[in-house]
Amino acid sequence: LRQLDPRITASRALVFFSYGIVDAVSVGLSSQYAVIGRLKEYGFKVNPDIRLCHGIQEVIDFCLNTQDKRESLPYEIDGVVIKVNEIDDQRVLGIKARSPRWAVAYKFPPTQETTTLRKIEVQVGRTGVLTPVAVLDPVKIGGVTVTRATLHNADEIKRKDVREGDTVIVQRAGDVIPVIVIPVVSRRTGKERVFTIPETCPVCGSGIVRDVDEENGRQGVMHRCVNMACPAILKEQI
Repeated sequence: LRQLDPRITASRALVFFSYGIVDAVSVGLSSQYAVIGRLKEYGFKVNPDIRLCHGIQEVIDFCLNTQDKRESLPYEIDGVVIKVNEIDDQRVLGIKARSPRWAVAYKFPPTQETTTLRKIEVQVGRTGVLTPVAVLDPVKIGGVTVTRATLHNADEIKRKDVREGDTVIVQRAGDVIPVIVIPVVSRRTGKERVFTIPETCPVCGSGIVRDVDEENGRQGVMHRCVNMACPAILKEQI
């Protein structure tokens, strides 16, 4: 959907599954399952795999069965949404700041793939923080081709013992953000290179300092460029 050229989006055969009516009671409906039926009558597409479950065991069985057939579906999913059926009960349960109390997502384990980490680049953010980014051989994970993954900071790289040239296991956190899980140590050849944070900014050449945790006086995990006029910082701020 998010393309710089909207003609690319227009060329794709996009469809959607409808699943709700804003004020279902106003059209004489008292349950979520009845809403789905009415939407079908209106001519909207609804997901053919929706089920009305009686008791938690039926819910669990449905989630596990859907997880088993996840790869055979003609679209990507990362889980199942479980909803309280009766709309009166939904009203009693209410809504929190960001989500309803009457619905919960059962998330599937993330899909993992193996690829090669070619090199680690350093990006400079809007506050000057240096973030290591893994450049990967392209690998398809859950329908998306991944070529880069954040490594967060130098301590994270050291903790995972990730090296340039490693074979690594990659997944998409929440089925969205690519992350490196672990290196496959058994595949190392001895040519892998240990990464170190540069002593100067890779963009402007200024010095690098490491944050200090004000509460305990210890070194923090972030490294920063000291030059607030660094072109990378200015670009990110804009």
